[in-house]
Amino acid sequence: MIKEAIGFGNTIDEAKENAIAKLNVAETEDIQIDLVAMPKKKILGLFGGCKAQVRAYIEIADKMEKTANKKSQPKKDKSAPKKAEIAKEEKKETVKEQSKAVEKVVNDLPEYGEAVDASAVSADSPAGKAVAYIKNVLTAVGCDNVTIKVQSRENASRILLDGEALSVVIGRRGETLDALQYLTSLAANNGGGHYKISINIGDYRERREETLIKLANRIATQVLKTGKSRSLEPMNPYERRIIHTAVQNIEGVVSNSFGEGANRRVVISVEGAEVRPPRNNDRRRNSNNRQRKAHPNNNVQSAPAREPKKDSDIPLYGKIN
Repeated sequence: MIKEAIGFGNTIDEAKENAIAKLNVAETEDIQIDLVAMPKKKILGLFGGCKAQVRAYIEIADKMEKTANKKSQPKKDKSAPKKAEIAKEEKKETVKEQSKAVEKVVNDLPEYGEAVDASAVSADSPAGKAVAYIKNVLTAVGCDNVTIKVQSRENASRILLDGEALSVVIGRRGETLDALQYLTSLAANNGGGHYKISINIGDYRERREETLIKLANRIATQVLKTGKSRSLEPMNPYERRIIHTAVQNIEGVVSNSFGEGANRRVVISVEGAEVRPPRNNDRRRNSNNRQRKAHPNNNVQSAPAREPKKDSDIPLYGKIN
């Protein structure tokens, strides 16, 4: 199924922008552009002339297949609900198996020991320094009555937090929690050494891991159906590793990472196909802005261009590709 839209503009770029806006799809989709008509200037500024005309379109394979499947089912299957439940349970088991595989790859170490109260941890140990740092941060952000427990293993500890109003510590998609974990690791290793610290709030890490595995399965299925690569949103090294590990268990697709720093993302593609870095969707907008000339009567001065902020690419959980 093809969804399309026609855009008009004084320039080709302006027509493209209008067509893409009318198409009303995500910019990460594979949007195709056809030039229908070139712009023509008016004679003496009064007669004739026409605007540029551009056609933007995208193939929607999922909707086409769903429509075909509906037409091919003349009768309702009474056992369909049971089959759906069985398929749902099988899918849950698959996700659990992939989650175990991810945990094994990510940790690759013996399991953590029994969780103990933070008060039982020596204050001079790396885990004790980490707990003290976390307590100071929680007090600063107004999170009181938080239970802190520690699970330890060789050269590593997992700190478990439980309490109310801890969503401020998690942040958007765990970004604040990842930052806190990184800073806590620095505090724990103050004085030398490489002691690994991980922080979990409730079952957030498990739920986030399960969400990423489901995302990897869904995108991989779309890639196999359409044969086109799909780019995911930027992720930190830990989350990219979960995606890579989940994709390894799916036949016919591969995953690669592209980009630098905070913009590094995973691209899932068909195995054996040529893999290219994801397109920069801001290029079209930037080129349009450069082509627009300021009106001579416009006295508003634009702010001086600032040097772009440099993002550091410091891996939180180990270096991966």
